[in-house]
Amino acid sequence: MKKLTYKLGAGCLLGSMLSANAWHLSGFVYCDANGDRRISTGDIGVQGVLVVVTNSSNTYSNAGWTGNDGSYTVQLSDLSDSYTAFIRPDTLPGGTTGVSPVVTTFATTDANRVITRDFLIFNPACGAPAKCWMTGGGTIDDNGGQPIYSYGGVVNPGCSAIAAGGGNWNTIWHTAGLHFKGLSIEVLNCGNLPGYPAGSSSPKTPFNYIDFQGVGTLTGIGGNHADFGAVYFTGRAVDLKDGGKNTDMLYLRVYNGSGNLLLISTDQANPANIAPVVVTTGNLQLHISSCSR
Repeated sequence: MKKLTYKLGAGCLLGSMLSANAWHLSGFVYCDANGDRRISTGDIGVQGVLVVVTNSSNTYSNAGWTGNDGSYTVQLSDLSDSYTAFIRPDTLPGGTTGVSPVVTTFATTDANRVITRDFLIFNPACGAPAKCWMTGGGTIDDNGGQPIYSYGGVVNPGCSAIAAGGGNWNTIWHTAGLHFKGLSIEVLNCGNLPGYPAGSSSPKTPFNYIDFQGVGTLTGIGGNHADFGAVYFTGRAVDLKDGGKNTDMLYLRVYNGSGNLLLISTDQANPANIAPVVVTTGNLQLHISSCSR
């Protein structure tokens, strides 16, 4: 098997598909939610941190990002060896004060193909949901430059869930002649996408995405007299650049008891999969000012 090389200064290398006979390291990265300084019931998984593994001779290195539940897997060399594993510091959530263990060591043997190591991070925000809010506006166009969707609004303004019902979000689906209004909005999570730099700038925040959901309306425009009444929605806005044209991303799923009514996603076959689309014009901007932590 071709060896993989991971260089800390040159981005990140994801683990390849695991073979049945390969050694691999797996485990979880947790956040100390109850303050007892150990992994215990109630601690929460940390998404989007990079666990790095290097062998003792520095001839093999690989890494893996944690998923939504904090789990990770890193494929190891086919040869027996000894290793050190650690979390890359610049992928830790903002405000993290420590990690336990800082590094962990292990060796592979013929009898032990699966090695398990967990990490615990210490962060004042562990005991409460992350706080952020979002403003945005722009379009998602087709290849000819014509807008398919126009989007805009504010989610959780000033981090107040009760301000104007948690905000308002508008999306016009031009090709279908439909206007969606999100009028009662709840923020589910603020976090960082694996594979992208953590945080956002202008204003500076420790997050690069916000997940939200709620209830709204979907009605026809421009001669379309459709009215779906109350509808449900889930969304994700990703802020990767100040002035997010061709960089920031948006996912939006609008549905009712009969099925999906509007879907902005790169995975149309799986509507519940959060698969944001890159916006063509405009900007999606995260904020944390006035957030109670």
